[in-house]
Amino acid sequence: MHLVIVSGMLGSGKTSVILKLLDGMFPAGAKVAVIENEFGELGVDTEVLERSGMPVRDLKGGCICCTLAGGLADTLRGLSQYSPDYVVVEPTGIADPSIVVNSVTDVDGIHIDGITVLVTVDCERFLKVRMMFEHPLKNQFKVADAVLMNKVDTVSAEDLDAIEAGVREIGYGGKVIRIRADSGEGMDAVKGMFA
Repeated sequence: MHLVIVSGMLGSGKTSVILKLLDGMFPAGAKVAVIENEFGELGVDTEVLERSGMPVRDLKGGCICCTLAGGLADTLRGLSQYSPDYVVVEPTGIADPSIVVNSVTDVDGIHIDGITVLVTVDCERFLKVRMMFEHPLKNQFKVADAVLMNKVDTVSAEDLDAIEAGVREIGYGGKVIRIRADSGEGMDAVKGMFA
């Protein structure tokens, strides 16, 4: 199975990105499972995914990368019986995806043939909250295969350039893709990562 981690701060559009991934982004006929993790009693994101016809296993009670690392490994072992081609994991907004990766790498009973980490950035809020969340963003960026600048329609072209510069200043040197996940704009470049 190929693990796809869609990380990013709260409200950055992770669920919208996942919905677009599930809507024809993976190769035709691919079997895909979704694991979502968030705090609280009711998973609003889970409701959105289930309304779209996607079965979701929701790990409650903590962050995948912290208190439920064993739970994630157990869930992946359970999913192995279905031989999914892709497993999409949506950790909480504060999650460090490197810890998620380490918690399932070389674990008995789980065969992972690849990992892709996508980090979503909320263009509408990035310039306002960058300094406050620089540490968790730096942790997310250090393992990202691509940073997805989401909600590009909410800011000016000048601000988009400033946001990308800010992402680079935090230390990210990889692929940056400007998207609008709700409409699918720019998602073809993400799809190319799974072709």
